[in-house]
Amino acid sequence: MTKIKITVNGNEVEIEKDSTISDFINERKVTGKMFAVEKNLEIINKERYDSEVIHEGDSLEIVGFFGGG
Repeated sequence: MTKIKITVNGNEVEIEKDSTISDFINERKVTGKMFAVEKNLEIINKERYDSEVIHEGDSLEIVGFFGGG
């Protein structure tokens, strides 16, 4: 399959072309329910993860939320 380059949390990575956000999250084993994904400065609603395709040159930020005091 064809690979594309994207930026994730400031680091360049290669992923399969036509991957969705869900594909990326599953491949990278992102766990937990308390995280948000921003694509090209837009926060992506979790309902869109299955349909939101990542393209060459896109930038993702994945931010986790932690409780505590």
